[in-house]
Amino acid sequence: MKAVIMAGGKGTRLRPLTLHTPKPMVPLLNRPCMEYALDLLRSCDIYEIGVTVQYLPEVIRNYFGDGSDFGVKLHYFEEESPLGTAGSVKHAASFLDETFLVISGDALTDFNLRDAIEFHQQKQAIATMVMARVASPLEYGVVMTDDDGRVTRFLEKPGWSEVFSDTVNTGIYIMEPELLERVPDGVSFDFSLQLFPQLLKEGLPLYGYAAEGYWSDIGTLQQYRQTQYDMLDRKVAVRIQAAEPMPGLFVEEGVRLPSRIRLIGPSYIGAGCTLHPSCSIGPYTILGAGNVIFPHSALERSIVWNGCSIGSRAELQEALLMDRTQVGQDVRIQEGAVIGSGCALGDKSVIRPEVKLWPGKRVDRLRTVNASLIWSEDAPASLFRGSRICGTPNADLTPAFAGELAAAYGSVLPAGASIVLARGPHDFDALLQTAFAAGLRSAGVHVTDIGEVSAACARYTVRKLGAAGAVHIGLCPPAAGAGPERGALCWMDAEGRPLSSAAARKIEQAYFQEDYARGAVDRLGRFESYAHARSEYIAALQRELDLELIAAANYAFVLHAPAAHAPEIEAWAAMLGGTRIHLRAETSSPAAVLEQVRRLGADFGIAWDADDRLHFITPDGGLHEPEALLPLMVRALALRGVRASLGMPVSAPAAVEAAADGSLLQIVRTKEDLHAQMEATSGLPLHPGAHPLYAAGLLIQCAAAEGRTLCELQEQLPSLCMAKEELLCRREETGPLLRGMTEWVRKGKHRAELLDGIRLQAEDGWVLILPDADEPRFQIVAQADSMDNARRLALQYANRLAKTQLLIRK
Repeated sequence: MKAVIMAGGKGTRLRPLTLHTPKPMVPLLNRPCMEYALDLLRSCDIYEIGVTVQYLPEVIRNYFGDGSDFGVKLHYFEEESPLGTAGSVKHAASFLDETFLVISGDALTDFNLRDAIEFHQQKQAIATMVMARVASPLEYGVVMTDDDGRVTRFLEKPGWSEVFSDTVNTGIYIMEPELLERVPDGVSFDFSLQLFPQLLKEGLPLYGYAAEGYWSDIGTLQQYRQTQYDMLDRKVAVRIQAAEPMPGLFVEEGVRLPSRIRLIGPSYIGAGCTLHPSCSIGPYTILGAGNVIFPHSALERSIVWNGCSIGSRAELQEALLMDRTQVGQDVRIQEGAVIGSGCALGDKSVIRPEVKLWPGKRVDRLRTVNASLIWSEDAPASLFRGSRICGTPNADLTPAFAGELAAAYGSVLPAGASIVLARGPHDFDALLQTAFAAGLRSAGVHVTDIGEVSAACARYTVRKLGAAGAVHIGLCPPAAGAGPERGALCWMDAEGRPLSSAAARKIEQAYFQEDYARGAVDRLGRFESYAHARSEYIAALQRELDLELIAAANYAFVLHAPAAHAPEIEAWAAMLGGTRIHLRAETSSPAAVLEQVRRLGADFGIAWDADDRLHFITPDGGLHEPEALLPLMVRALALRGVRASLGMPVSAPAAVEAAADGSLLQIVRTKEDLHAQMEATSGLPLHPGAHPLYAAGLLIQCAAAEGRTLCELQEQLPSLCMAKEELLCRREETGPLLRGMTEWVRKGKHRAELLDGIRLQAEDGWVLILPDADEPRFQIVAQADSMDNARRLALQYANRLAKTQLLIRK
């Protein structure tokens, strides 16, 4: 049997490790990652191996040669440009004349591939995907199979609400050669994104084999560290080429160990290292070849490549040093720092946590190198929460951070793109916007400043101006006792929709890799102000509402809203008319709004919360949640008589379809996020979920058209009773919990939708089981014909989920 090792990846997420080293050559316990793949193939009696190369191919060729030193025969296939996974293997088609195995050269595994090959042959598959179970599958391709192992569905890098299985694609495949006939020559083509969906669509025998054992794709710097810690802990069955003079201490040849030294395993010491007396090698320290460790220095959980010098009294805590780094005396390198090849750190210098130094950098004596951004202790692993980046002003969100973030954003935009910037009324909003604009312009991106407006106004303006995107910057005043103010950068795409998770991931990658381009000084982005955004937005609202109908109804209402919305709300309220309008530019409790409604004899009150959600308060004391008002908004849109589609989340009540019956308005069910709802909407210039003022106007218009009060309209609607439960979990349990519930649904033949989370139909309602996108918890939302039934359903399925959690923890 033959095999192909894919070794062409750049490994951009591992920079600076991969700036001058292809990812398959990054060392694991002083051996290139790809060497372990050769060991695994050789153990399966696979000796004829093709190697696809593209990035720094000479580094791989120079080390492995023809493979004879490693007991195999290697054949190299070099790509002139990246061809994708399938295109890369197709490039080696002349070598593949029988069933063959594909494996990544930049991952570590100890899977028994003989069993996978036997499975492939037994099933007579055209292709078999070798799968692994992982706790957090968000960065992988999730694979779902039936009981026979046949692939039924897969999702590439899903959100938590789509994690219906915890088995993921490892990039190891067993294939028949005729499969390559489906791959076009010389173009980028991917197995998981293009070829496998094609096989699935045609009903061809595509199987998934869930392998037992260890697998790590080494996709991040943290995974790179953890993989080697796992090797030291013997969690992966690979050959370690070193003696073990005492349990957990691995030492290669030619190492000088003095009598006075502190050695704590597990640790690894490469060939030719010199350790001076009184130095300390702590647990999970890995030294490559030829390093010199001077007296009284201390290393713990640190990885040092080859030929480095660690000065006296230096302290390294979970640091990562590449080749030929010179560390002076009394230097401190703190957690997560990465030092590139050939760097020199002067005496008594300090490298702060998570700082990365690119190759060849020099740090002067006594200098402290700070991270470009200092996160709080509970900083998230990713920047975005949905389409927002939130944080404490001048702590998490600083002008320096805003500038670098904007430069990263600019690096993923097309050349000459324009971005709309909007802000709230606070001085700090303006400060962050100035820094953000500077970062964009330095990357050659044009900036249009539309001033102090709401995020909804920015959504409208970005479409009107034809910009590539928009960012709204504003502080969110905290609720009483909720801690300090929080700032938020709200991102939108060219259509005014919240930024997609894929687009957010690109910005994060550019930021974390610090690989964003700066434009030439004669090609800086332009800056211009646009003063008409608010007036044009109000005019758009006027066009979409029947103002004569609303004015004729002569409603009196109370408005409570954040101060940031005050100018727009004033213009909107004046546009609607009415005899008694009381505006308070602040957030208030529903009880306070109700008190004013009754005192002023108003017909209703409207309140906005911090998330731009609408609440209507009626004189009878009713607090109408946004979800309960959706059918009325739909009815108002249906009465327009315009052919259109409106995206509504799966959690919206069934009454929204009833409200649109007999009209030209079609309801399209979508995921919960606003991006999906707006994407599914057509024929409507504004989506009520994205424009609170428009939504409020529609409700008032609906009441006016029916000649009724909001209370009377609500009474006409089917009873809507909703109850919610919550289940806290560990983040790594989210995938297994969803998979467990999905299997329970399948085996019990329950009626369910897997669009966003799991939506189950019950006799007297429905239940939605939805993982939180940002927090390790599940929301269980139930709707029924009575509150008792809704609470019963929510509790029933929360208990079902809790039982699944107990099984997982056992």
